[in-house]
Amino acid sequence: MLITDKVVFVELQKTGSTHIKNLLKETLGGKNDGKHNVPTPELLSSGREFLGSVRDPWGWYLSLWSYGCQQQGKLYQRLTNPKRWERVQPKLVEARKVQKEKVRSLAAGQGPKKWKPILIPDRLGVDRAKNFYYKDPADAEAFREWLRLVCSPYARRLVEDGFAKSPLGKLGGLMTFRYFSLFVPGSDEIPPTISTQKMLRKFEADRVAVKHIVRQHTLADDLVHALDSCQIVLTDKQREKIYEAKPTNKSTRPHPFAHYYDVTSIDIVAKREKFIIDRFGYERPNVA
Repeated sequence: MLITDKVVFVELQKTGSTHIKNLLKETLGGKNDGKHNVPTPELLSSGREFLGSVRDPWGWYLSLWSYGCQQQGKLYQRLTNPKRWERVQPKLVEARKVQKEKVRSLAAGQGPKKWKPILIPDRLGVDRAKNFYYKDPADAEAFREWLRLVCSPYARRLVEDGFAKSPLGKLGGLMTFRYFSLFVPGSDEIPPTISTQKMLRKFEADRVAVKHIVRQHTLADDLVHALDSCQIVLTDKQREKIYEAKPTNKSTRPHPFAHYYDVTSIDIVAKREKFIIDRFGYERPNVA
């Protein structure tokens, strides 16, 4: 988080936040306060404007996985920590058995035809994470299996602290949970009565503190517009710097987007991140 005299930039991981923060610091000065910190009540009541950033969820998950392949990030640390698997793995195994039984019932013509679960991977555990999920950044199958685990509602306790207890875990995926945790005060106590996307959108609209959003694919335009909206007067040189600056801290991978995603994995993200997709108007990618 970057705190300046007039604005505060709150960092949502893997959305170009490092690049944006560097640009803001060069332009406005200010001081760093951690990296992905949640604004305090005192800061929220300080009269400053709040900025944040987002990106399309499909790219977000791919970047998050690629970062893990570099043995970086808190999610990588969680999935490669044996202690985090101890209590969760037996529950995941049991849930997988239930899913397989439902799949067999559907194949036999029984049960609801519209049931499309996010199937839990067959092989689970810290060894699978270390030696398959994160071993090869070129491996599309590793990414897709990782995605099924991370997006499974049953794995919420494994992938993020507080995720399993939050009603957000039923309405959205990890990106939605992190968006609310950072940008929407009070989301840690969101009531269980919030049970639909419409109700979730109203909760966000009523409470969101980060009202100036920079989308990664239009980063320069959105950042300049946000600063203009905050009554920050930019010089021509500062505007030029924002438009010409090259991205920093990018996750690297040897293949383009379409190599990693198939129709099923596109569907998984579309299902779990419906809030982000609808809120910011992202369109479903086309893959062969």
